[in-house]
Amino acid sequence: MSVWKIAAAAGLLTVTSTALAQTYPTHAVRLMVPYSTGSATDVLSRVVAQKFSDAWGQSVIVDNQPGANGIPATATVAKAAPDGYTLIMIAANHVANASLYSKLPYDTVKDFRAIARIGQVPFVLCVHPSLPVQSVKDLVALAKQHPGQINYTSPGNGTPGHLSMELFKTMAGVNLAHVPYKGAAQALTDMLGGQVPAGFVVVASALPQIRNGKLRPLAISSAKRSPQLPDVASFDELGYKGFDVVSWIGLAGPAGLPNDIVAKISAETLKVVQMPDVRERINAAGVEIVPAPAEEFGPYIAREHAKWSKLVKDSGAKLD
Repeated sequence: MSVWKIAAAAGLLTVTSTALAQTYPTHAVRLMVPYSTGSATDVLSRVVAQKFSDAWGQSVIVDNQPGANGIPATATVAKAAPDGYTLIMIAANHVANASLYSKLPYDTVKDFRAIARIGQVPFVLCVHPSLPVQSVKDLVALAKQHPGQINYTSPGNGTPGHLSMELFKTMAGVNLAHVPYKGAAQALTDMLGGQVPAGFVVVASALPQIRNGKLRPLAISSAKRSPQLPDVASFDELGYKGFDVVSWIGLAGPAGLPNDIVAKISAETLKVVQMPDVRERINAAGVEIVPAPAEEFGPYIAREHAKWSKLVKDSGAKLD
């Protein structure tokens, strides 16, 4: 093909892409949510989907498909046409799964196009009041006096609660025994009962228990303090430099999604999350709003992929 024909073809593609973005969407958009209804990601997705529908004049349908750590729903999006009509709300387990499973039906990074990060869900290291510690320093000292004798709970192998504690154990040089459960609810119940005295708990779930004195907070897993627990220091503040483990949430689509459509959806997302009513509803679901456009979210996912891969490897966690 001659040079001028190649140039003409490239120009035609650019014009076509721009035209598609200007008219997008012309029909209903499907937003996959690989989590159950009522979860923080589901609540966030429904708020955003409604605002998209209002702005675009087209239905944005939230399609919950929980199960198998979100792998089937995620695979559906990876194989979908890259036209902007099939999107997915991903979270941190999207990158963790790449190391927890020996084989996935998609490539966690290459088969998806980042659109916008929306927020994050931090965790708080809590202990039952019966455990004689008032601080992280106290917990480290007690754990060193009784290596392997203090149990900690998590919603299961490879979950953020599990991997957060494994990172803490490595950085603090202590040995705590893992007691995995099959979900966050039972793990929290037994922690409140004192059967397992320590663990990382999602801030939204921990907050009421902290307020009524049933749990004692020691530190926040995010790099900075949580607005919901401003008096609780981050691990980074306490000297555990670089400790930053959160379950982030963001919007993505299939690889090959045209730049103009990505830019349009990304801009709309960042506009939506600044709306006062949206911020109120998202914060009420326990999600801190930490927006980032596509050009920042993509590299962030790559960094998170590397970080979670190391956490999983160091913990020895496997799910198959």
